Amino acid sequence: MNTIEKWVLVFSGAIGGLWSLAVNGLGLAVATLAVFMLMDYISGLAQAFYNKKLNSIVGFRGLIRKVYYLLLIGACYMFENLVFGTRYLADGVTISFVAMEFISIAENGVRMNAPFSSVFESFLSIVKNKTKTKDDD
Repeated sequence: MNTIEKWVLVFSGAIGGLWSLAVNGLGLAVATLAVFMLMDYISGLAQAFYNKKLNSIVGFRGLIRKVYYLLLIGACYMFENLVFGTRYLADGVTISFVAMEFISIAENGVRMNAPFSSVFESFLSIVKNKTKTKDDD
């Protein structure tokens, strides 16, 4: 994970945590994350098929990573509840993962040449250029 990804996670997590505190918990954060993960996985399969780069090992690795994220989020909720008796920080963590899944869904659309507004395309190209790493899948 590079610097821009970390800042996206920190910013969206902080906003999500503050929002959770303001409305006394989000409740749907994990369900939203699960739906976004499913959407990302399906859109990833679609773009791989579209670009003739479908690879079962890459898809399986992505699934394993998503399961790990859900386990990590569950551990965050349990730890925060045990130590502080709250769930606001874990809601923030969950929302940061939702933000990253949203970016990934949009990137999959870009890889399939889906039409986006020029502002959104500029945002995605900046994020994509900043987040390129040697383990880019």
